[in-house]
Amino acid sequence: MRSFKILTAIVLCLLSASGIMAQTDSIKPGIFRALGNRLDTKAQLKYDPRFIEVPERPWRVILRTKLDEVITDFTNYSSFEYEDELTNTWEEINTRMGINLDSKVNKSVGLWVGYRGLGIGYYYKLDKKPGLNIYVSATGAKYGLNFRLRSMKYDQFHARMDFLYPDTTINDVDEDAYFWEPIDVLSFYFNGYYVFNGKRYSQAAAYNQAVIQKKSAGSFLLGATAYASGINMAYNKNASLIFFCDSVGTITLGKISLGLGYGYNWVPARGWTVNAMVMPNISVSDNIILHKYESNYNMIYDEDDHDDYGKWDSKNHVWENGKTHKNATLNEYGEVEMPNDIEIWEDREDKNRTRWAFNVDVRVGIAYCWKRYFVSANAIFEHFKYGREHNKVDLIDWYATASFGIRL
Repeated sequence: MRSFKILTAIVLCLLSASGIMAQTDSIKPGIFRALGNRLDTKAQLKYDPRFIEVPERPWRVILRTKLDEVITDFTNYSSFEYEDELTNTWEEINTRMGINLDSKVNKSVGLWVGYRGLGIGYYYKLDKKPGLNIYVSATGAKYGLNFRLRSMKYDQFHARMDFLYPDTTINDVDEDAYFWEPIDVLSFYFNGYYVFNGKRYSQAAAYNQAVIQKKSAGSFLLGATAYASGINMAYNKNASLIFFCDSVGTITLGKISLGLGYGYNWVPARGWTVNAMVMPNISVSDNIILHKYESNYNMIYDEDDHDDYGKWDSKNHVWENGKTHKNATLNEYGEVEMPNDIEIWEDREDKNRTRWAFNVDVRVGIAYCWKRYFVSANAIFEHFKYGREHNKVDLIDWYATASFGIRL
């Protein structure tokens, strides 16, 4: 019922916009009319009419459904001391913790409004988890610009811990688990490209229908991409997980890459456009910042610790008895218990910079136009790698849309 109400509201907006925008020629101020006329004139002159048709109606209102996912893997190496009960000695344990966020596929509906090559869209998620999804684009005969902002929350992950040394002390752990406090992932994406054969080939014909491809054509493309993402699990309840991740509570990623690719629009019949584009790229700036956190508790249980620690001083980060860390206790199931007075705080940053990492941008799309209407479907796949051998993050960011639009 909730999804139906949202869909109904968007359809009503679509119909309202149709009635309002049809009258824009008579009500819009002179400055906007002049700007619109300039955009219309430039659009007509930039393309070869044998290959690309510029529709007379400049406005497009599009209703979209969307599936998207950000698959996040990060790996950290850490070490801590463990008491061997057989020898009553403390040994240093070296581990490798790998976490894969159980992202699941997000479902959303959205409304996209555009004038010629300019447009903005907003997507509303249909599941219960909050999130933000905004998309802005601008396209011309020789260029294209795309901006995307998304925020997501994750509460489940798959963890694998390998005990590297000594490798016979404890068995490896490989299981699904939940965050005590859901973590936040925010991603920012900006992409710009130059089209060498812009008079005869248009990305917009397949992805936002600003123009219509009449004859098959292709072009080399020169592109630049800026991608930034933040992963935040720095909540007090996640202290034990942070401990096993080498004290990493927040990860900030940034990448700038350049690429050369090729796109092709195939027109099998009148009104149809089928697009495929592949752009390999090399990162020229690749940064990862690991924000490391300290805690007032040790995550290793010590049954011989019977000290009276007193109250915790948050300002000076010390217990009343003068110690900086209190040993954890076990619950009735023999698991390390998360006490109510556990506290974490950012202690330091570990910055890593790498270059020349290889990535790939793949896009496919199909569109069909008739009279004032059009339908389309497209998918975009992007792969990003960050960091060094001991601190790595691997991101796969993809989405697919199905659209119905009208020209006004």
